Amino acid sequence: MSHTAMSSTATTTAIELGEMEGSRSPYAMAPAGADTPLEPSAAPSLHGSDSAPGDRELAALAPADKGAQAWLFLFGATVIETTVWGLLNAVGVLQNYWMTERFRGHDSTVTLAASLMNGLSFMSVGVFGPLFAAFPRHTKMIQTAGLIVSSIGLISSAFVNSPTQLIGTLGILYPCAAALYLPAATLVYEWFHVRRGLASGIMFAGTGVGGTVFPFILDGLLNKFGYKAAMVSLGLGFFAINAACLVFIRRRIPLAPEMGRRPSLNYRIFTTWAFWCGFIVLLLTSMGNFNPTLWIPAFADNVGVHKPNGVAIVSIMNAASVFGNALIGYLSDHVRTKIMCVAVCTIGAVAVLVAWGFGTSAAPLVLFAIVWGMSALCFVSLWSKIITRICKDDPMLPMLVFSVFAVLRGVGNVTSGPISTRLLETSAFKGAAGAFGSTNFGAVLIYTAATTFLGGAVGAFFPA
Repeated sequence: MSHTAMSSTATTTAIELGEMEGSRSPYAMAPAGADTPLEPSAAPSLHGSDSAPGDRELAALAPADKGAQAWLFLFGATVIETTVWGLLNAVGVLQNYWMTERFRGHDSTVTLAASLMNGLSFMSVGVFGPLFAAFPRHTKMIQTAGLIVSSIGLISSAFVNSPTQLIGTLGILYPCAAALYLPAATLVYEWFHVRRGLASGIMFAGTGVGGTVFPFILDGLLNKFGYKAAMVSLGLGFFAINAACLVFIRRRIPLAPEMGRRPSLNYRIFTTWAFWCGFIVLLLTSMGNFNPTLWIPAFADNVGVHKPNGVAIVSIMNAASVFGNALIGYLSDHVRTKIMCVAVCTIGAVAVLVAWGFGTSAAPLVLFAIVWGMSALCFVSLWSKIITRICKDDPMLPMLVFSVFAVLRGVGNVTSGPISTRLLETSAFKGAAGAFGSTNFGAVLIYTAATTFLGGAVGAFFPA
């Protein structure tokens, strides 16, 4: 048999193996669930000088977990994570400026714009997930469009004349950054296998980095250059940085050129216990996960803690999550997912009940910020292991499942405010010890701890 015939047979076999699980993947790769995909050394003798381009791509597959291409991808993905979500974590600075300087007396409209900017960013991931899954060959084009639209949203917000226009610019246009972000967050599964948890933890740590530094950047720009110059420079910088990072966001496993049809998806995963267990865990943990970030500033004012103040405590929380995400990601590569779910959620729930629950002075609140920032706030670092178990390394599914999880997190983001506000109106714990009884936050504390703990309890049943 000639070299060309052998090469053609090898490529066809690889594609057929990828279809054995019923996913009909358009990727030239090993079968779903394989420990490692085909490496450059997998079949070098099958390719002569007359081999087809698709065969050469298969033979030249970049190594996973190591090499310049893998780490450059992780660098680009981490920077995108830092800018897209870090900026959202700093929107409170803009919200305060709008309410006190630019649009006084329009607090409800300004708050709506800020809430939409956050909530729709998560929801948009759910919209773009199926789009990327249906049109995998147009990933880069969709990413570029998302970058352009979100940058326009930032720049155009500099020229608004009414708070309602903020809803259209930052509230509607900026969330299109989800299209830029989603491939960076899910293609990491192709580039990292043995170190997948660590890589995801490093990437998600970018949110903490952004949440720590962006408030100072925004505050400095507003104070030194004024609102219009600050937003224009922010938008231009956002575009330039992320456009450069897009160069490194690419697939490790190329799409097979001979498959021109749209790929079919294996929807059977949505009937598995692994998916529904992960679904319930994500829903429960998301329902309480935003409460500390949302209410610690108001709580600190309520109990008279001003050094550090509430904003500084939230910054400490975000800074702690940088180390926490990397640590939890690393541990998830060596410890069973169910054990990590239980441990992370239990530590977070105890921190709420003890450190925040009795945090009527600076020391326990700072302790809470550190422990929460390193535990429950970093639950997102376990997503890669949960999604890996659900998808079994089928390359078509991670974006779809990730988008579902992002919507659940968005639901938690959007509902945290209304639910907590209603809970603050209750006085069920009046007279109880610590902050439970001395403030009106008792019900909020119980709700946050309960949803966090229950998420871990359900996670204990996640399949190995």
